[in-house]
Amino acid sequence: MTSPGFDPQQPADAAAQPETPSAAPEFEVYTPPASTPEPPPVAPAQVQPKPKRTGLVVLAIFTVLQFGTAATFGTLFFLEKARSADLSKQIETKDREAADLTKKAKDSEDDALRASDAQKKAEAAQKKAEAEAATSQQCRDAARALRSAAITNDEAKGQTAALDVFTHC
Repeated sequence: MTSPGFDPQQPADAAAQPETPSAAPEFEVYTPPASTPEPPPVAPAQVQPKPKRTGLVVLAIFTVLQFGTAATFGTLFFLEKARSADLSKQIETKDREAADLTKKAKDSEDDALRASDAQKKAEAAQKKAEAEAATSQQCRDAARALRSAAITNDEAKGQTAALDVFTHC
């Protein structure tokens, strides 16, 4: 096609030349082809790139890690709580055993004091019995001497024996 103001086939100084009538028309008439070809495919409009979800991914990972940490510490807490309860029960048992042993030791100490007192009383009774036995022996000896003096009719011996009987018996 040619435009009316500029014809590239004409020389630049064509304005100076007189125009000659030509047999061909000045403009070509457009005639569409018999079969119209399909118009070229229209390029799709530029698709906006999807927004990046880096922040969301980081937040999801952080949340998963937080839940994992919470679960770990929760498990540790409950395990230590159970262990603490077991240790408390063991301590209570040991305290009861210590209290029982302390009571038994006190009772044993009291029994030992009672036994010691009983032994002292027995020793005192034995000493008293021995002393009485010695006195009794002297009394018997004096009584024998008095009897012997009475049998032999010895008055001097009888008086001494009677005095011994009186002092020892």
